[in-house]
Amino acid sequence: MLLCQAEELRRFASAILEAIGMNPEDAAFTAGVIVASDLAGHESHGLRRLPEYVERAGSGLLAPGERPGVELDLGALLRLDGRCCMGHIALRDLTDLAVERAQAHGIAGLALRRASYAGRIADYCARGARAGVAILFWFNDAGGGQAVAPQGGDAPRLSTNPIGVGLPRACEPFVLDMSTSVVAMGKVSEWRDRGLALPADWLTPGGALRPSGGHKGTGLALVAEALAGILSGAGFVGPDPADDGQGVFCVAIDIARLKPLDAFTEELERMLAYVREVPLEPGAEPIRFPGESGEAARRERLEHGVPIQPFLWERLEALSRTFGVALPAPIRPA
Repeated sequence: MLLCQAEELRRFASAILEAIGMNPEDAAFTAGVIVASDLAGHESHGLRRLPEYVERAGSGLLAPGERPGVELDLGALLRLDGRCCMGHIALRDLTDLAVERAQAHGIAGLALRRASYAGRIADYCARGARAGVAILFWFNDAGGGQAVAPQGGDAPRLSTNPIGVGLPRACEPFVLDMSTSVVAMGKVSEWRDRGLALPADWLTPGGALRPSGGHKGTGLALVAEALAGILSGAGFVGPDPADDGQGVFCVAIDIARLKPLDAFTEELERMLAYVREVPLEPGAEPIRFPGESGEAARRERLEHGVPIQPFLWERLEALSRTFGVALPAPIRPA
């Protein structure tokens, strides 16, 4: 395993994305989001996805040079056509538009269809929250990506249907980024890439992923299919699934319209402090809120380097040869 500086990884990813047709600004943004996943310890959504983006662009499933466009504008309600663009760019533009409309109207609802895969949601949750907006996301795979069984089922009927929430804080935003399955599909792929056997409790006897929290995860996934799939027009699960895409539904709320932002963040801190001070079970780790483990990993990896698994380094070498882009310079073996 190698260690690389985050800036070297961003440089490499950005150059590869430009080589497949992204403009420099969008390529740099996307590379930053990709490497942010590796920094946070979520390698399943990081650089290991880069060869997939290259492959999707080559097959016509991804249009690297496109950006989403507004196809329905009702002020506080909008629908965007992703035009098969890079999902990271679709989510960036969707988030910025959600913040703009929430600040104009107090609350806004935005739907997105025909976007490519967007990676980790946490970055967009934080992006909205830093603007003083509470932001909520629901996702589906446009009817594809069926890998999850409903509670009690033994065959796939749902995708991993992620949901995300961002809330403003006086410090770093409160961010919830979770799949409605027991584990994200990217995590499954990451384990397989490393040659690890999947834990038995992830899977039904027939090999489908289990929902998170049983019937609760199933219920959340169905809401995501209804909002991100049906309402957005992206497509929804059924017997004849479409090609993988991504549908999104987003709600953004301007906090200051209902409560002064400083008062909201102060009371949120008091609530979180009360929860954190709970007596712990014997042997339990200290209470951590969503996103805190990732922030700790980010600080450590910025200082000491990002670990790159051997299988991933081989894939980066292949991209380097194909596109004539210099490999990231390793710091040293981990």
